[in-house]
Amino acid sequence: KQWYQRRVRATDEDLLEGECDILLPCAKEKVITEENAHKIKARVIAEGANGPITPAADEILIANNQLVIPDIYCNSGGVTVSYFEWLKNLNHVSYGRLTFKYEFDSNKHLLQSVQSSLESRFSGKIPVTPTPEFEAAMGGASEKDIVHSGLSYT
Repeated sequence: KQWYQRRVRATDEDLLEGECDILLPCAKEKVITEENAHKIKARVIAEGANGPITPAADEILIANNQLVIPDIYCNSGGVTVSYFEWLKNLNHVSYGRLTFKYEFDSNKHLLQSVQSSLESRFSGKIPVTPTPEFEAAMGGASEKDIVHSGLSYT
C-alpha cells in the first residue's frame, strides 16, 4: 500500500494524552483542562499557543511535578501580537490608528524643526505648511495602507 493509505487518524485526546517527554500545545486556547490534565503524561509542557492550559489544569500539572513553560516564554511574539489585536478590537481601532498620535506628532515636530532652521538662518518668521499629500499622510495609515506597504516591501 501507498504511505497515505496506511495513515492512522489520531484524535486530540490521542495527541495530548500520548506517551511523550515534551508536549507542545500550539494551536488553540484551553485544550488542557481540569478534565484531561491528569491524563497528560509529558514531563514538560511548553505552551506554544496563547493560553492552552486553563488555571485549574495548571494546578494539576504542577501538583504532578510536570514542568509548564508559560506561553509568555514559548510564544512571546504571538502573545504580544494577540494583546495588540485584542486592544485594537476592544476599542474598535484599526492598527494604523494605534500609531496615529505618535506619527502625527512626529510629523508636526518635523515641520516645526524645518521652520525653526529656516527662521534662524534667514532671520524672521517663515511659515512652513505641509503639502496636501503630506497633510493626508499625517492623518495616519489605514489597514489597507499598511497591507500595501508591507506587500510592496517584500
